[in-house]
Amino acid sequence: MKTFITAKAKLKEVEMFGVLKQAKDGFVYLDISNDIINGLFSILNSDDKEKPPYNLKSFNTVGAHISVIGTDEYNDNGIGEIEELGEEINFNPNKFYQVNPESWDEMKKVYFLSVKSPDIEKIRKKYGLSKKMNGHEFHITFAVEKND
Repeated sequence: MKTFITAKAKLKEVEMFGVLKQAKDGFVYLDISNDIINGLFSILNSDDKEKPPYNLKSFNTVGAHISVIGTDEYNDNGIGEIEELGEEINFNPNKFYQVNPESWDEMKKVYFLSVKSPDIEKIRKKYGLSKKMNGHEFHITFAVEKND
């Protein structure tokens, strides 16, 4: 179940960017500054939350990022070279959410910021994929709350 997180300050139309990269397993992502994660995490101001465990395989050890093309999508669709690798891609912050992830058993809640990026959508469409990854909004995971 997804829940909207209210914040004291409203997000302005701020254009941010990351660099398009690819992991060895085919995963394509937008590499973003860890400062974004640090800033978002500071909003929570809670002892029971942690920054995401970016060293886990599920995060492909890529650090702070926005997923663009999943490993399975990349491999199952026979996508070859991604021409845009190394380019700066823009995105805009959208809304804060928290979710109880059904597929991540050790986590009680995951906190993320959804983002909008027509540039990411164009890249996905160029390689024969739907505009959205698994039908979900693009997002930045910035905190987790582990099960007790």
